[in-house]
Amino acid sequence: MRKIIVGSRSSKLAMTQTKWVIDQLKQAGAPYEFEIKNI
Repeated sequence: MRKIIVGSRSSKLAMTQTKWVIDQLKQAGAPYEFEIKNI
């Protein structure tokens, strides 16, 4: 499985938004693994 690395700030709001987007992509059936990197 291919991995997508998602860059995000480490604030609570930014992490919440990033996780929401990843959840939406997974629900849509995106065939990827996701990793969050703090920038």
